[in-house]
Amino acid sequence: MIRDALQKHLMGFNPEFRYRGTEPGRLENFSDAVFALAITLLLISTSPPSNFAHIKRFTWELIPFALCMLLIISIWFEHFTFYIRYGLRNARVVILNSLFLVIVLFYVYPLKFLTKLALWVPAIFFNNDNLKKELAGMIRGEDVVDLMIIYGLGAFWVFFALMLMYRYAYSKADELELNEIEKFDTDTKVKTNFIMAVIPLFSVLIAIIFHGYIMAGTFAGITYFLYTPVMFIYGSRVNRKRKALLASLNPELSKLTEDSAEESKAVE
Repeated sequence: MIRDALQKHLMGFNPEFRYRGTEPGRLENFSDAVFALAITLLLISTSPPSNFAHIKRFTWELIPFALCMLLIISIWFEHFTFYIRYGLRNARVVILNSLFLVIVLFYVYPLKFLTKLALWVPAIFFNNDNLKKELAGMIRGEDVVDLMIIYGLGAFWVFFALMLMYRYAYSKADELELNEIEKFDTDTKVKTNFIMAVIPLFSVLIAIIFHGYIMAGTFAGITYFLYTPVMFIYGSRVNRKRKALLASLNPELSKLTEDSAEESKAVE
């Protein structure tokens, strides 16, 4: 199992964090089963090919399927990180986790539908008339804005539920005996998932405000491009603060950093 392998080797995790949930419980196993079901729904929502024309169409659908897989795996990893860090399995966590899993299952079909519409780009680029015809029959132009509202609400609740889970872990800092860097990382996760939730909600608000206009769906979709600059700026600030906190907690690390900087200047 991927979860077991990651828990055993702690690959890619911050060495400063003490992981309290390295032994998976039934709650994590159940959650993994739900994620597996979500991925299965992605596959069975696609009709099996019965001729070569269907094979070509099925090949095109690899693009939206890959995008869906990427998003679902990133959500799964965030969920995995929560449990391996804190190992919380009380009633409050079960309720929040159940809410999260319900939303993930709901999120699958709007996600697949929306990513499939992204095939308009290669359809136009390669001038594929059959693909254009199929995509044109999927949804009316005036309904795109409603699709963006449905998708945005699903994305908002996924990350909002994760934010609530991390916020609850932060409220249990004393019981979990979180040190300063662990508190900082937990607070960072709370804020990161809040930002991830706010942008879809902003997209929904744009869709509602401009509902009825022909470009409303386009405006709502463009708002997701805010992720790149917002997360870049936020990530840069968090990295600077985390390095400063580590340096203040570990003077030897601070000295090594200064020596390394001096050596770099000498080389220049």
